[in-house]
Amino acid sequence: MPILAGVPLVRNKRNHVRCEPSGRIISPGSQRFKVGTLICDGEKLEVLNGGSIKFFCFSSGEILDLSSGIVSSDKCEKPDLSKSACYTSNGDFCQRTPKGGVGGNDEPTIIYPYTMPTLKPRPEIVWHPVTGASSYKVRFDCHEFDWERVITQTRLAYPAEEKALPSGKICQILVFAYKNDKITGGDPSVISLLPQDEVARIKDAVEQINKLRLPPDEAALDLDAVFMPRDLLDETIEQLNNVVVVGTSNPTIYRLLGDRYFQAGVLDQAKRQYLKASELLKTNNNPTESMKVQEGLKLVNYYNQLPTSR
Repeated sequence: MPILAGVPLVRNKRNHVRCEPSGRIISPGSQRFKVGTLICDGEKLEVLNGGSIKFFCFSSGEILDLSSGIVSSDKCEKPDLSKSACYTSNGDFCQRTPKGGVGGNDEPTIIYPYTMPTLKPRPEIVWHPVTGASSYKVRFDCHEFDWERVITQTRLAYPAEEKALPSGKICQILVFAYKNDKITGGDPSVISLLPQDEVARIKDAVEQINKLRLPPDEAALDLDAVFMPRDLLDETIEQLNNVVVVGTSNPTIYRLLGDRYFQAGVLDQAKRQYLKASELLKTNNNPTESMKVQEGLKLVNYYNQLPTSR
């Protein structure tokens, strides 16, 4: 269909553009594009009345103020993946131990929180069960304070009566398994609540994306672009699962959720999402997504064959 001259364009879904979009316009002021429009790398933005527009850069997760010009790598800088968590495009992606088991373990492997940085001042702690364990001890050590609880379940809500995580500080989580009052194994992990200024920037970006009222799939993909440059796997997995629960048929959502579970080391969940994406792609011709799914499955199978002892 021909485009009428002078009528601003709006492309708010990934399948509306023939590119891997570099970002999205999130404020009025563009002469050619409406709010919510996806922008390809190299496209020219012309701003009305010599002002500026807010542009959400997918690669960095930052909101930029842009005046007239061309959106390119110098405007929307690519992140340094070597300083990030784990990426499935890199065979040496991650040093984390796979957490894909569901039982029969010799030690209580912590599976949540997935990564060290968090937005949650009182995160839940979840771990895999140990065969024959009668109880577990969970201990938090945050330097300024510490606490511990002994329970029989394999998950613990952060106690309301204990101090919340301190902003910008690293705390240690330890989970020990007991059999007949004897310790049989333990698993340490670390967690850190992001500094307050960083939390404020993230919440502002999330709020501005939510105001666009995008289709749920698109909003989840945009929020993933907010969270992942900060290595916030807990948050992006939660958002992607919210879309899956309501019954999306978008293979990209399942493939990306598979990537995130893989990066978290939860291999059984990663494989489940990749297989669902592969099934949907049988009726959805998307060679790029199909290749990403096959790469993900290949990596899951490779890591599942590695020794599990540490």
